[in-house]
Amino acid sequence: MKRIIIWMMAAVALTVGCTPDDEIRAHAGFSTDKEEYHTGDLVTITNTAMADGALIAVCKWEYMGQTLYDLEAPEPFYVDEGGEFVIRQTITTHRGSVQMSCEKTIRVIDDNTPPVPDFSWRIGNAVEPAFHAGEEVEFIDRSSDPDPDGSIVEWEWNFGGTIVRMTDPAEAAAVKFTFSSHGKVNVVLTVTDNRRAKASATRTIEVGKSPTSMGIWWTYPYDTSGTVKGSSPAVSPDGKYVYALSSGYHLVGVTAGAEGGAKACDLNLNPAGASVDSFVLTPSVDEDGTVYAVGHTEIGGADHAGLYIVRDGAVLRIADAGVISRSEHFFFGSPAILNYNGAKYVIVAAKNVNNSNANMNNGSAHVQLFDPMTGSGVVGLHANSGSFGSPVALKNGIILASGGGNYGTRIYLPIGGSWTFNRPDSGNDNTGNLGANGYRIYQYGSAIAVGKDGKTVYEVGLKNGASNAMILCYDVAGILAAPHTITPSPLWSQMLKGTLVAKTAAGGVILGEEGTVYVSTSAPGYVTAISADGQQILWEHAAAGDINGTPALGNDGAIYYNDCTLGNLVKIDATTGETLVSLHLADNLISSPTIGPDGVIYCNGMLDGKPTLFAIDSTPSAPADSWSQMAGNPSKTACKY
Repeated sequence: MKRIIIWMMAAVALTVGCTPDDEIRAHAGFSTDKEEYHTGDLVTITNTAMADGALIAVCKWEYMGQTLYDLEAPEPFYVDEGGEFVIRQTITTHRGSVQMSCEKTIRVIDDNTPPVPDFSWRIGNAVEPAFHAGEEVEFIDRSSDPDPDGSIVEWEWNFGGTIVRMTDPAEAAAVKFTFSSHGKVNVVLTVTDNRRAKASATRTIEVGKSPTSMGIWWTYPYDTSGTVKGSSPAVSPDGKYVYALSSGYHLVGVTAGAEGGAKACDLNLNPAGASVDSFVLTPSVDEDGTVYAVGHTEIGGADHAGLYIVRDGAVLRIADAGVISRSEHFFFGSPAILNYNGAKYVIVAAKNVNNSNANMNNGSAHVQLFDPMTGSGVVGLHANSGSFGSPVALKNGIILASGGGNYGTRIYLPIGGSWTFNRPDSGNDNTGNLGANGYRIYQYGSAIAVGKDGKTVYEVGLKNGASNAMILCYDVAGILAAPHTITPSPLWSQMLKGTLVAKTAAGGVILGEEGTVYVSTSAPGYVTAISADGQQILWEHAAAGDINGTPALGNDGAIYYNDCTLGNLVKIDATTGETLVSLHLADNLISSPTIGPDGVIYCNGMLDGKPTLFAIDSTPSAPADSWSQMAGNPSKTACKY
């Protein structure tokens, strides 16, 4: 018995955590201003907890589905539904061993009748007329509150994604709005009464097309596990199909055009089950309809990178692109196609692959050339720290591919039936690269554009020591005349507003038909117009959010870019930079828009947690006559110049 008593005393001492000379008395406690409430009432809590001989270190509150740690009391809160609700307080002393709780049940009576929302619209004296994008429409509130003592105190209008809130009845009685996009729009009015009850009314309105508006033809969700981060849709040269690739290596083909949206191809390019990540991945479509896309495959029990060659919706063959780690995310950008000296090559850029084929540089092949007819590797080229962007191949056989870190863009020259580095000596250095001498190039998603002369190359980078982006213009054709002897330096450069975001489509360049240079930057997003000689900034357009992609230029004199933050496709005037229309599409659009040969605009983004393909109706009938790997190049394949 004596041992039991001693044990109990020790347990008590451990519980209170103090010496026998210390006595701690802790009391949890609180009160509410009322015992019974009605919906819409404000609940006020007063904290009465106390501790003698110690300090209250933690005060935990649990109420209305919330958990709060506050030594005082929660801020007063409203009750919006009827029923009985428990409020619980738990206190802990500074010694961490004394805990006490207190709880109280409050009763909430729901005797409120919700408001009845209703509205109409008019233009002049015409009630609920048909109208077009660009016309100002007046929306009339007709809501009511059936309670004798009730009133509406808050109005929220949702005009197809644009939210307008107000609390002034005079302002809410008639709200004017102009739709910039055409198509069916859900207009939602949500009203709140004086006891916080809410109710909504929705009307679907057909907004007619105007000369400057945009609208959605169709949407197509195509994956449940991957994401969209930097990739863009690719359209077949005949305009019949559009293809998209998710970070989960899920390739989908959909019938293109205004009446499209039907599945034509649905392939898993990751049968080995490799882990996936959201790197920049875009398919390419050859002139004969063959699709090239990167993925994983399994050869001899080992995980390999694979160039998938797809025709008529089925895998024709898989080119072995080397051994990789199952968790390695290796490819960036889109495969390029080069027709040179009577041969065709498909070119991919990779990060860390080990291709043991002797033709593929004996294991250090970051830029790989394949024969599309056989799927065999032909040439493997090295880039220090791997290559992180879409390769670009000029008509004269020069291949451009970015290196990692500060290594710039490597130039591969077609000499002796193969390709070799442009470097001033025999060492594996980077002084012969574009952007390596005092600059840094982030070519994720391909920032490269090529002028109509076939020798002028434009890309986005950073000057060492600077945070703002800049555009660099190079003449690369002259390097062929004196291989290995020229250290490239820009013909001109311009500092830009905005920065670059690595591992997304960080920025991109497009060229106007008269040579005007348009370049996008991100975080914050800007589109900047620069004179053809690079000497003058013509205008700067500040996006509402970030731009992680390359804009597209239509033959309608408009530039289209994705605001990835807001999920909007934005149309601006190429002459002034003025915003013409903004169309909300998705939760985010970390990608580049693509203008198909028939003028339909395709975007790739995340909607409701799924990669989704969007077809957009606007005013171009075709892309403008310019080229970059991501813009003016609907098929994402071969350089025009």
